[in-house]
Amino acid sequence: MNGELTTLYRDVIVDHGNHPRNHRTIDHDAVSAEGVNPLCGDEITVYLHLDDDVITDAAFESHSCAISTASASLMTEALIGRTRSA
Repeated sequence: MNGELTTLYRDVIVDHGNHPRNHRTIDHDAVSAEGVNPLCGDEITVYLHLDDDVITDAAFESHSCAISTASASLMTEALIGRTRSA
């Protein structure tokens, strides 16, 4: 990977780790799933709101390291608008 691309990836991870998107709960008719990594202690709950088969909202709560937080932030952004099967 070239230096510019490495810097871009690092910048995105740092930004999402420091300023996570969708770091909240969804109270209205959301489905959720919890995960715990016993090796490092990371805990995360992911919430999805579905309208028929479309993910109309995604959020998460976590007690986790910056990389896990950034990953969840990026994931929730990527899920909104997708279908369950996609």
